[in-house]
Amino acid sequence: MKNPVTNHLRLPERSKAKALYDRQLPLYRSAMQQLAQDVRLILEQQGLTPAIKYRVKSFEAYFDKLRKQNSSSINSRRVTINDFFGLRIVCPFLEDIETVSNLIANHFEILETERKANQHSFREFGYDSVHLAIPLTTQLTGRSMPGVRKVCEIQLRTTLQEAWAEVEHELVYKSDISLPNQSIRRKLASLNATLTLSDLIFQEIRDYQKEIRQHGRKRRATIKRDIHSADSIAISHPTSTSPPAQIDPQPLTRASHLEKTMLSALKAHSNHDLENAIALYGQLLGMQLDRKMRGLVYNHRGMAYFATGNHQRALKDFSSAISYDPESDRGYANRGLCYRVLKKHDKALQDFNQSLRLNPSHPDGYFGRAQTYYDMQQYAQALDDCEKALNIHSGYQPARELIKILQCELS
Repeated sequence: MKNPVTNHLRLPERSKAKALYDRQLPLYRSAMQQLAQDVRLILEQQGLTPAIKYRVKSFEAYFDKLRKQNSSSINSRRVTINDFFGLRIVCPFLEDIETVSNLIANHFEILETERKANQHSFREFGYDSVHLAIPLTTQLTGRSMPGVRKVCEIQLRTTLQEAWAEVEHELVYKSDISLPNQSIRRKLASLNATLTLSDLIFQEIRDYQKEIRQHGRKRRATIKRDIHSADSIAISHPTSTSPPAQIDPQPLTRASHLEKTMLSALKAHSNHDLENAIALYGQLLGMQLDRKMRGLVYNHRGMAYFATGNHQRALKDFSSAISYDPESDRGYANRGLCYRVLKKHDKALQDFNQSLRLNPSHPDGYFGRAQTYYDMQQYAQALDDCEKALNIHSGYQPARELIKILQCELS
């Protein structure tokens, strides 16, 4: 694979570089605008509408970076700037990051792939972000800026990752004050982990919404088949003296009402309208549900109660969820979290162990158990569980953040 052309020149005079930058800037912006439009069209064709931003690095930032790299390079002819052209795609959910990344890989040549979270040691703060480098193929006439590669760095983030990155940039990157004391460092790590956990919870709710929609589609298909069968029987016996079979509309009405109520409850839950979500889950529990569906509703109402701080009601609902669906690993994991918050650590460990027996490939179970071990000051066991969670899902950021804290405790 050939690398894009790179200008390998010694540090130019500032005034000449500025004049060249000013001449080329309109062309650079036009090229980035065209690339952003091309990417947006590709994503919209797949039903995706994330926020897309683009930029050309300012001259001050460009020249300062060129100067720093030049002074630290043994051979100044090797100085390159890889992020002169930048495109940022901000998606609502974690799953969108992978989807968008795959679409870009299908339509552009990927020169480099980088996940920023993997760069940070346990003593550093940083945001999680996927970076892709693609060639900037739009025709750029005239002389290129010294040291600039004709590539575009594409950053993929969730909305919460973007929020963290913006705040971190102001607090840490742009600050001339050294990092704060250990207590505040831990609070920053905890905040970062909370935002990452929120991303995971949002994704879980979205996954559940998909599951409910799929269940609704299957149910409607079954009802349509039943209706078609009833019609066929009536038509195949036209001379019968008995009245034709009547189709009861109630199953259709009940199914439609159940699905609408469930989607309304999930929407209220995802919008943090927790009181309304709890009320809607209660309506669902008053309907005719099979045992597994009833267990799911209890589990989600328990999550809503937990978010309001009503841990006793949450605990009761999680126990009900388990009684209706004893194979629910999420039910055990959620009840374990509840026991942990209530400082009933032995019961929490029992539930996390059972969750992992039911689903040993679910990183949330290992992370919940790791948090419990941390609360019990059993740091080695907590560290081991965090590593197990990362072995399953290398991008599981809450485990990475807890490892940072644990390694500080163990050092």
